[in-house]
Amino acid sequence: MSTERNPLSDEVLRRVGRNLVIFQQIEGFLKALMGNFMVAGLPSNLAETHQKQKVCISKKTLGKLVEKYTTEVLSDLGETAPEPVVPADWFAPSLSISGTKVEIERLRIDLKMMTDERNDLVHHFLPRWQANNEELLAETLAYLEAQRSKVLPLHKHLVTCLDNARREFELLAERLQSDLAQSSILQNKPLIVFFSEVADKYPRHDGWAYLSQAGSLAVRLMPEETKRMLQDYGCKTFKQLLAESGIFDVVDEPLAGTNFRTIYRRKSELSLVD
Repeated sequence: MSTERNPLSDEVLRRVGRNLVIFQQIEGFLKALMGNFMVAGLPSNLAETHQKQKVCISKKTLGKLVEKYTTEVLSDLGETAPEPVVPADWFAPSLSISGTKVEIERLRIDLKMMTDERNDLVHHFLPRWQANNEELLAETLAYLEAQRSKVLPLHKHLVTCLDNARREFELLAERLQSDLAQSSILQNKPLIVFFSEVADKYPRHDGWAYLSQAGSLAVRLMPEETKRMLQDYGCKTFKQLLAESGIFDVVDEPLAGTNFRTIYRRKSELSLVD
């Protein structure tokens, strides 16, 4: 093979490098999306779970990344996905790209096309490279330019998805921090302590306590606190207060007809109604 250089051959090499960078960026975007924004687990070991997810995703080939993205992220607006059964305190943010059936199918086709184009460039480009064959070099330039044009829309799609995911998770993190701070403040408030004591002292056989009973006791034994509940806690009802404290499970238990009663217990207990 000749190693002589000329402007045409230099341009071919430049475009090869440019396209390879685009393909590597696409692969990096897929790894970032699925390595960082598809992490589920208990809050107590979420950091460890996140690290394992990143390591697992980093080892996947482009083909496997595309397969995972098309089957687990892309979703047809007309399809109903089953709700997973998970523990009550399970942290499971979702990463989902929804669209019409035509839009999602178009994305799947583009992802498959991108994978094929990348493999063709990486594994089968050499026959297109003859530094002294200007006619072939001109064809190769056209091939590389067409390849870039075909994959750029997908590149743009993934950039947008990654930017949106980052913004959503930043907002989620802010809300979580705000909720945690609010819960921490509420947990030491007299009314919260009172409801905890009632739940421990007057539980049913299954560990749940009646909110109506606890609320009546609060009104009778802590009248000033209950009168100032909205002012001091920012809550209009006892149910809202317990839910926002972060330390209780609060459930509406159905009764005959359309009636129900609210029961609660500390989160240290089992989180399902027996």
